[in-house]
Amino acid sequence: MFDFKDKVVLITGAAKGIGAAISEETLIEGAKHVRILDIDEDAGIDLQIKLNNQYGSNKAKFVKCDVRKEDQLFSAFEDTKKEQGYLDVVINNAGVINEFNYAAMRNVVEINFMAVINGTAKAIELMDKNKGGRGGAIINVSSIAGLYPICPPTFIYSSTKAAVLQFTSCIGMEYPYTSTGIRVIAVCFGGTESNIFGDLRTFQGVGDQRMAEIIPLYPLQRTESAAQGVVEAYKQGDSASIWLIHENKPAINITEEREKCHQIMANLLRP
Repeated sequence: MFDFKDKVVLITGAAKGIGAAISEETLIEGAKHVRILDIDEDAGIDLQIKLNNQYGSNKAKFVKCDVRKEDQLFSAFEDTKKEQGYLDVVINNAGVINEFNYAAMRNVVEINFMAVINGTAKAIELMDKNKGGRGGAIINVSSIAGLYPICPPTFIYSSTKAAVLQFTSCIGMEYPYTSTGIRVIAVCFGGTESNIFGDLRTFQGVGDQRMAEIIPLYPLQRTESAAQGVVEAYKQGDSASIWLIHENKPAINITEEREKCHQIMANLLRP
């Protein structure tokens, strides 16, 4: 079992909502420092002040960062390790859902998937035991939308979240972990209280009405429940494991269930 005591944690998309709740939960669990990355400067600074007042000086630091821009993202990672001496946990949490036109769809892919790839790769570079790091853990945020075989009408969002699961399962396999000392874990949130639903728009508006009908059918879980689920996945999860955090219930390891589905397909593909 792992813990957050004296760990240095970096979280993307962390100024508000789920990310802010995770930031606070890691400090409750004894983290040495949490680095808050987000594009919302006002919310980020407010959170930094709040956490430092509540948990101690220099416990939290906000860095304005657009995760789509590699130079900003990589610099934030490098500065965290330089200032704190090491980096232990990276949580790739930043995400968007709106896909109402071509530019918005590209935005969803860049934030939800490309930034996860870049964040994971940079974390491995800085945390790899073979390169002077201490090992650690990377937690990539997916969604129940990535678990459903078909999840219209947010087809780009759902596709990126499924891609996060596949990417995490592959890069978190036993060989890389035993070499680098870095676990890579995926968490799938159910609907959670978040600004992500505040202005939800689907491609050319074709699914807006359907989404307006679907969302009220599934009560949103509290951000605190999502954050506590992330902590549990970190403490208990093997590398390449997948965790469901849904309906304010404790996190559930669903790796075996997903592997059964994959095995069915593998059997069909064998020559």
